[in-house]
Amino acid sequence: MHKKKLIWLLALLALGLVAAGATAYVLHLKADPMAAFADAPAPPAPQATARPAATPTPEPTLSPEEALEQEADKSILQNRLNILMLGWDQSPEREDETSELYRDESNNFRSDVLMLLSIDFDAKDVRLISIPRDTMAAIYNVTGRWKINAAFAKGGSAAGDGFHYAIETIQNLLQVPIQYYAGVDMNGLKALVEAMGGVDYDVDVRIALNGRVLEKGPQHMDGQQVLDYCRARKGISTDVGRADRQQRMLFAIFQQMKSTDQLVRLPKIYASVQDMIYTNLSAKQIAALTLFAMDLDMEDLHRHTLAGEYISKTPYSGAAYYVLDTDALKALMQELFGVELQVDFQYDYRYVRADKAAATALSYVDAAGYITDEVLLSSYAGESYGLPEAIAAVQAVAQRQADPTWTEEQLAAYMQQPLDLPAIEAAAQALLDRIYSMCQSYGVTQANLDAKRVPAELYAVLSHAEQSASADTEP
Repeated sequence: MHKKKLIWLLALLALGLVAAGATAYVLHLKADPMAAFADAPAPPAPQATARPAATPTPEPTLSPEEALEQEADKSILQNRLNILMLGWDQSPEREDETSELYRDESNNFRSDVLMLLSIDFDAKDVRLISIPRDTMAAIYNVTGRWKINAAFAKGGSAAGDGFHYAIETIQNLLQVPIQYYAGVDMNGLKALVEAMGGVDYDVDVRIALNGRVLEKGPQHMDGQQVLDYCRARKGISTDVGRADRQQRMLFAIFQQMKSTDQLVRLPKIYASVQDMIYTNLSAKQIAALTLFAMDLDMEDLHRHTLAGEYISKTPYSGAAYYVLDTDALKALMQELFGVELQVDFQYDYRYVRADKAAATALSYVDAAGYITDEVLLSSYAGESYGLPEAIAAVQAVAQRQADPTWTEEQLAAYMQQPLDLPAIEAAAQALLDRIYSMCQSYGVTQANLDAKRVPAELYAVLSHAEQSASADTEP
């Protein structure tokens, strides 16, 4: 108890001394305020205080969709956009001088795949239009009739102005503007499929190509298999059938990428193979188109192939063409684009079919002259079977007779009119029948004729007549 009292007493004493000293100091300051600074040590120089290193704020992690949003140039997503999709036949085999498929420097690569991808952003409508590679067309900056796949080659292929020639040619055919292009060769297509990990697909036809076999049925296809499926034609289908397979494959790729959330990776897939793809689309525009594609459903996609028919041995250098139905073409362009198409009817299948019939009929005229003048050495033989009249009838319907007084406009309008196909066929058959009767009467057989100077139809019939006569004389 005494000890605690002593501690408290000492504490109070200390506080008293401090208070007394403090009171005296305050009274002194009142008398002389500056005294507080007398003999005071100089204040230390201010020292820079090192702040602790700031912890960096982590960048927010963007989802793939958000990254696309930041990258995309959405100015492209307006109104309607037309993109020419082009694939050409450049491959190691065609660049190997020892290969049967080798193409020399003067024979540029042709576009085996021609598709117009048309996107109506407002209607959320996508159209894929295939143009068969053998389509008869007028090529930009080149005279004459050509297969449309030659446009790319005539422009110098990818190394030259091939894309420009192809775009101009197809713009002239369809009469719609084409703003962009995307092209890939065979190696590029393989690389593109490999970059996306292959494709699951139900193969509808067995394909054997260059020693490789693709069996029918559901399977996971690599880049080479997809290429073979899209390329094969001989012994399998026409070019129209091949275009159908190409379209179905593209739709299957889109459906797979959408269902597996791969579409968002499309810009990265493109980046991995961009050195094999030719396009005037920028990476930012591709990102924007990817965003648009992610919002599409399969029912938003529609595919078309230009209607027409194959015509072989045409009178235009003897080549075979896929010749368009220009009425169907006009209807399609009106339906899809609202375009009132101005077609050149000389590129219509009915026009070409009539021209082919006329050329055949006129070959009968040449054959009649050859047989009477050089085989029988008698004009009387022909006259006795009415050949001059039959020849005149053919020439009247199988040859165009332009009036020399016509203006250019009148001549152009006349040239748009096809020849009369039924009249040509009737006149040609009448002449052929008379030639056949004359040959039978005078004993002209295949052995007497130069096959190159006689129509195949007549040559084949005469061969049959000779065999029949031989059969009748056997004992």
